[in-house]
Amino acid sequence: MRKFTLFIVLVIFIFPLFLHGFTYLSDSEYRALSSGERREYIAALEVEMSSMQRRRADAMASSMLLEMEIEETRGHLSEMNEEIAELMAILGITEETLAATRARLRYYQDQLTNWERMSDNELWRNARAFTELREDYYGTRQTREARLPEFQRDITELNRRFTAVGESVDRARRTSGYYEDSYTVQRGDSLSRIAGYDFIYNDSTRWPIIFRANRDQISNPNLIHPGQNLRIPRGQPTTWRVWRGESLWRIAQYPEVYGTGTRWPVIYRANQDQIRDPNLIFPDQILVIPRDGD
Repeated sequence: MRKFTLFIVLVIFIFPLFLHGFTYLSDSEYRALSSGERREYIAALEVEMSSMQRRRADAMASSMLLEMEIEETRGHLSEMNEEIAELMAILGITEETLAATRARLRYYQDQLTNWERMSDNELWRNARAFTELREDYYGTRQTREARLPEFQRDITELNRRFTAVGESVDRARRTSGYYEDSYTVQRGDSLSRIAGYDFIYNDSTRWPIIFRANRDQISNPNLIHPGQNLRIPRGQPTTWRVWRGESLWRIAQYPEVYGTGTRWPVIYRANQDQIRDPNLIFPDQILVIPRDGD
């Protein structure tokens, strides 16, 4: 702050001296003047000195005024810092949590730099890791600390970069045609959310397919747990394990089977060795599901 004040004084007082138009004579030039010219020159010097003294006094007064304004601003800043500290204490925000948030945002920035350098093949092979990173970022973004004004520029930039990398991953999915055949449930996941991931089905409405493929570990489709490793069915099944409450009509109606209940006779005819009455099937029976061409 003192350097700033000195700079103001230089600008207001000293610098204008170099711009002033008064011409000073050298010793030889002064001796060459007549006595009358010398009197005029001395009178001009007196006027110039008086002008410089006035400018100096004005500059000193301005400097003092600036010092007072600076001190007043410092006082306001100190009061604001105290108010901010009180509010942070009420919100439970500490310097440690702020530092942790800064470090976390730098971590996302570094990770995105790595993702932005990947080829399409690398992007898609690591699509699951990107989804997990993005979900983790979304969680951080909702914290009190991350919503503070000092982080908004970083958050805005991270939002843009995550969107851009997500678009690149989606493009890589379309060009590679590769999908995961298993998925480990993460905190905050639901079956519809999992089905909507790019590397699963990219369609949240297909969650029942995941549920039916994992009924041995999911009894309630609205209740899944982090750490569960779910099977992700691909293609059309050629066998089907019967579950309680199912009928040939219902099985044929599933979109991953035939998508229409009217094709139940196809399943019945292919399994007559274990089905005597098409209206009577039992849990845990393994039925053959014929496909066109079988």
